[in-house]
Amino acid sequence: MNKRLLVGCALMLSLSTVLGCAKQNEGGSSPKKAGDAAESANELSEKLTINWMAQAFQGGGWPDDHPMIQELNKKFNVDLKIQWVPSANYKEKLNVVAASNDFPDVFYITFPEFNRWKNQGLFYDIKPVISNYPNLAKIPEGPLNNLNPKGKILSLPYYLTEARDSYAVREDWLKKLGLSSPKTVDEFYEMAKAFATKDPDGNGKQDTIGFSFYIDSTANVIRDIEFIQAGFGLWNQWKEVDGKLVSYQTQVEEWKNFLTFMHKAYNEGVLDKDFGVNKIRSTIDKFESNKVGFSIVNPNDYNNTINNIRKLVPTATIAQVEPPKGPTGLTASPTFDMLHKQVINAKIDEKKKRRILMMLDYFISPEGSDFIKHGIEGVHFKKISDDKYEKLEAADKDRQNLINNWIFRPFDPGIQMYKWEDPAYHKTMRDMFDLNAKYKWVNPAAGLESETMNKSGANLNVKFMETVSKIIMGREPVSAIEKASADWLAGGGNKIIEEINKAYKE
Repeated sequence: MNKRLLVGCALMLSLSTVLGCAKQNEGGSSPKKAGDAAESANELSEKLTINWMAQAFQGGGWPDDHPMIQELNKKFNVDLKIQWVPSANYKEKLNVVAASNDFPDVFYITFPEFNRWKNQGLFYDIKPVISNYPNLAKIPEGPLNNLNPKGKILSLPYYLTEARDSYAVREDWLKKLGLSSPKTVDEFYEMAKAFATKDPDGNGKQDTIGFSFYIDSTANVIRDIEFIQAGFGLWNQWKEVDGKLVSYQTQVEEWKNFLTFMHKAYNEGVLDKDFGVNKIRSTIDKFESNKVGFSIVNPNDYNNTINNIRKLVPTATIAQVEPPKGPTGLTASPTFDMLHKQVINAKIDEKKKRRILMMLDYFISPEGSDFIKHGIEGVHFKKISDDKYEKLEAADKDRQNLINNWIFRPFDPGIQMYKWEDPAYHKTMRDMFDLNAKYKWVNPAAGLESETMNKSGANLNVKFMETVSKIIMGREPVSAIEKASADWLAGGGNKIIEEINKAYKE
């Protein structure tokens, strides 16, 4: 305990030092106006080293001599050093660099750390100069201003397709059983029950199920059946009611209706009985394994999903389902919160700040977004004609799209649509995104934090979700949600609501 205290004190002392220095360096950067060739050439005359910290996922990041980095080095006269940190360790790494007073020049930051440090002068305020970067200036105001202090732009949002995921159904199963796509939650239930009981795969065994879901252990919320939750009137964690944010743990009647539906599905074998041990992708994996009839599908992975199913069932087909409506006509699609950021270290040299902003602006320009997605012509792709391209072998080897995928990219659902792919496939994907966007399920408290939530919220939500799981499995009566709600409020929920509302007004 004493060791942890000493580490915490060291972290705070280091932060106070760097943040105090950073406050002296806020603002002041005055880049040259875009379009002035002579000024731009002069701006790039000095070679600068840029240290960039990014999160990395499967496969890791690029080496320093990667062809994409070499191209950026030449274009911007920089020596770009990207530190690729595994995503699972990224928050820990942020705290390590804070404790050692060794922040990089520019870095990805998760929203809790951004909230904790945003008023301490650590991050460079882009607002006074953003008009000089025409592509950055076009970022939509909502995501751009989200979580930034009023009157400042201390961060740039990492784009997510908010209404990305679609609901999909095994269309061949529907046809075999003489069914059509469901329009209501009740119709969905009957079709899901048919998938569980009428042998849609024709193997003579009752080994298929209607639908599945998982409980996200990081947020303690239910994933992959959002339309059912919304159909019964549940909110995406929070909702503004009469000018005040209210938590969905207080929605006792809505929870009762939802849980009655879910327990029936569990009891009748319509719902995956292993939901309690499911993880992220479990629903999709079971869908691709010919075991589940309805599933969430990422349109960016549509081809992979159908191809995986067809390895088992060559004639299989899947189709997007418009989210079925609940008893009062409500419904929703899964909706992501665009909260994580790119920030520039406020204490670095003004020339570095301008060079970094030039690069970020380039990444979301038409030319730059083409580069960070498709790579280098003649290396990663070949132009066949004005509207036809061929992907080259080096694209798979080099993974030329890591900046686009992991660092910074345009505000466009087409971020993973490649010009060597079939245009008809792109139309299918955009149609899916367009339909999903009609049913966005917004959480107005996304990114807001409270001291009580940080200290006790996770434990409170775990206990609440444990009751939800027990009710679904029949180990507790539906009425048990009344006590779970009361316990959540008494254990700190009332304080969380108070603090979240204070943060919302700020």
